[in-house]
Amino acid sequence: MNALSSPSCFPGSPVLLCLWHINNAVTSYCKPGFTRDKDDVQGQEKWDTFYKHWHEIVASTTEDIYMERLEKFKQQYSPDHLNEVGYIIETWLELYKERFVKAWVHQHRHFQQFVTSRAEGIHRLIKSHMKTSQVDLFGAWNIIKLVLSNQLKRLEEVQSQQQASTPIDISGPLYSNIRGWLSHEALRQLDNQRQRLLREYPACTGVTARTLGLPCAHMLQPLIQLDEPLLLEQIHPHWLLHRPGTPRIIIEPHKLFNRLAASSKLPPTSTQREPCAFEAIEKETSQKAPPKCSKCGTVGHTSRSKVCALRYDYLVEAPIRAFTTTNTVQAPNDSSTTTHTITHTTTRSITRSASPASLSGVSMISETIAVITTHTTTCRVSPPAPTPLAAAPALRADDPRAIYQRYKEAREAWYATVPRGGLRTNQQYRKAMGLPARYSKIELQWCLNYKQMGSRCREKSGTREWTKEEQFSYLDWDKAENERVEQNVGEEMAEKPFPQRRGMQHIWDAAERDVIQQGGGA
Repeated sequence: MNALSSPSCFPGSPVLLCLWHINNAVTSYCKPGFTRDKDDVQGQEKWDTFYKHWHEIVASTTEDIYMERLEKFKQQYSPDHLNEVGYIIETWLELYKERFVKAWVHQHRHFQQFVTSRAEGIHRLIKSHMKTSQVDLFGAWNIIKLVLSNQLKRLEEVQSQQQASTPIDISGPLYSNIRGWLSHEALRQLDNQRQRLLREYPACTGVTARTLGLPCAHMLQPLIQLDEPLLLEQIHPHWLLHRPGTPRIIIEPHKLFNRLAASSKLPPTSTQREPCAFEAIEKETSQKAPPKCSKCGTVGHTSRSKVCALRYDYLVEAPIRAFTTTNTVQAPNDSSTTTHTITHTTTRSITRSASPASLSGVSMISETIAVITTHTTTCRVSPPAPTPLAAAPALRADDPRAIYQRYKEAREAWYATVPRGGLRTNQQYRKAMGLPARYSKIELQWCLNYKQMGSRCREKSGTREWTKEEQFSYLDWDKAENERVEQNVGEEMAEKPFPQRRGMQHIWDAAERDVIQQGGGA
């Protein structure tokens, strides 16, 4: 601090202190006054409150807020912790408050760098390449040169990537002239300021422009309202990417108001085209032919119109013919006689007509005579030959439905052996047969694989989910099959068959025996 305070050392740059080192110094000096043991919960809570007030003093945005918080801090802790308060005031605030308190620090362009983390990081990187403290000056210079060259290459690579790409979430005419010329970090800082306009924001204090060299939300608002882009002259050179050439100022044209789309009656998602001008004119000027009634034949109305005199004619007319059919079937040994009796009855009907001759609306009554006709037909009808029912396809032995059916049959057989009064439950059966009482969730999911049972059971009526019993029976069968196959392989390997056999016949014989053992038949 003494070296940097000299007027000959960076006279044009403001000197700031590392806030991380200051906080560590305050912690090491003041924390023992509150608690000396990790198990002291009450003392730890008091220290947390004290440390929080210290950070509030450091984060004061104006001098008035700083003085107000400092006085409150003195009144609260001076009686009991006089040494700690005196250390903070005399050692740090009175001498160096202009170098780390936000009210004074925010008067300079620091780009949000309050600590020496960047210098500490590059220092650690150089020491990691040194490997030893016994290296001479020339070797140290070569190592430092190599580290800095690698850092420079990495920086150039990152800049090239940021020139060629743009964050997806940062778009719009506001960034049209600065994309590819500004770092991604600067673009995100500007977008954060733009998002502040979406909610309530305080009055402009100028902190963002002073400390970061970027336009704040209050400066972006008129540009957004006028659809104007940002210019590189409004941004500090610290955020610019080093690249050849100069940016071209391209202002995006304003969108034209589509009057046709505004007056359209179609929904926005419709794919139907708008009618052309001549089509709209033809639709307005064309005359449709007048409607014609399908009942009375009059032009000018339809059959459903109230003007039509025959609109309710179907309610007055009675049916002209009523059909009565009697079927008598006699079934002898090989044939049958069918007698059909059909009675045609013509009843009296009243019909109203509105003919041109009767303009006064007088009803005309007509009467007809009923005629009954009976037809009897006798024929020899052979009974239909019985249609054989299609046999249901037999299930494979390894089909989950067949496996579950065998499981139920074995369980019913065991139920029959249980003495009267004994428990006949599935759990008792599994316990008696030495089967697992339950399976893990992973095993139950495994058997639902398409290579095993499948995700759903297929039936004639559709598909359904497998029951737990069906899954358990399949897992039991799979376990038994694995044990049987391993036993067969062990028996075959004990006989040492390979040196004595030639050809493929013994393999087919083994496969046939395996199918028979599974229950698939001979």
